[in-house]
Amino acid sequence: MKPIVFFIYIFLGLSASAQSTETMDWATSWGTSPEYTSEGDMPGNSLEGKTIRQVIRPSIGGDTIRLTLTNFHSNEAVEIKSVYISWSVDTLVRDRTTGKIISYNGSTPWIEKGTSRFLSFNGSRAVTIDPHSNITSDRLAFTIRPYRNIAITINYGKAVPLHATSHRGSRTTSYIADGAAGPSDSLNVIERLDHWYNILSLDVNRSSPVIAVFGNSITDGRGTTTNAQNRWTDYMGIELGQGTQEYALNDGGNHAAAIPTGIINMGIGGNCVLEGGISTPLIKRYKDELSFHSGISHIIIYEGTNDIGTSNLEPSLLALRLIEAYKEIITYAHSKGIKVFMATITPTKGNNWYSPSHEKARQQVNEWIRKCEGFEGVIDFDKLVRDPSDSEKLKAEYSDDWLHLNPRGYEVMGRYAAKIITNNL
Repeated sequence: MKPIVFFIYIFLGLSASAQSTETMDWATSWGTSPEYTSEGDMPGNSLEGKTIRQVIRPSIGGDTIRLTLTNFHSNEAVEIKSVYISWSVDTLVRDRTTGKIISYNGSTPWIEKGTSRFLSFNGSRAVTIDPHSNITSDRLAFTIRPYRNIAITINYGKAVPLHATSHRGSRTTSYIADGAAGPSDSLNVIERLDHWYNILSLDVNRSSPVIAVFGNSITDGRGTTTNAQNRWTDYMGIELGQGTQEYALNDGGNHAAAIPTGIINMGIGGNCVLEGGISTPLIKRYKDELSFHSGISHIIIYEGTNDIGTSNLEPSLLALRLIEAYKEIITYAHSKGIKVFMATITPTKGNNWYSPSHEKARQQVNEWIRKCEGFEGVIDFDKLVRDPSDSEKLKAEYSDDWLHLNPRGYEVMGRYAAKIITNNL
């Protein structure tokens, strides 16, 4: 027996517009970190002449939007024939035995009929993005609601980079189809893959707090459920703006939120702060990425595990280098009027990255963080999720590999982070 799927239809007030954005306030409702895409993370089918439909979940609502596309890490231009945005078919999937909801709003290739609107770029549907560049659409009247899935459909031309700019750890399925598929066409899906390509940021016309989270795979969502959107940052956003997850997802998004807050997950799996790792190290990417998104009021820095786990440096030297990097990012953020929260690095004992030397470095970094000198607050994830009987180890119920958290652990982290942040929004 297949899971029962319930379809939720929401009235939409939609109309197109390409007016000036000069007097508008913008806040990023969804965003990600762009990455260079190696051969192993490219689609098996070339994107030339293809259509890709990608699903995202905005964190705050609005009635006017703009979309930023990226070609930042590519060496060739990308030709885009058209881009349209639609309501994704919303689903609740229940366990066939217990009836318990096991997936909220899972990714599907289907869109709500009649909701699609084409985006324009300087008045034109077609756009070519130069190498190492981003481009932002004209503003578009389109109603989105917090934590309701949106589908972005891109039709590609002939010019596509050998290595696209993507985000590898989407934890959300994207759908590639043959040919150019319009809003009323059936999507002839030839490939499914869990990456985002060429989408960077979705802004809404409102003034709201926006939190950008720098991190590695723990923030990116390693250990979460594909298409369930149960990263710790997801839980944090829901807690901040919508109360409980159940309420947010079952009342049509009309809850009188205490603090509607934009959440930008800038976690990259395998990323390091200083050097090495996967993708651009944090110390080299943070300025660019802060400039890619709108209205950032706060950042959370929760990164350093990979630096420690892969390092052969003397522990005190490694800790000092990490602390100096954090200080640089904090100083820059403050110069832009952005408040900073540091999160303590969580335990790794039981994982093959653990060693007494690595643990010494972790403890030294965490000690500095807890002193809270020169930034606005501490999110003590280490204290929250460690085993009371062994402080160097995660609680068994929160992790399946003694490094990453599982959905239960991420929920605890997200709700806790929201409580710490609330008093500073």
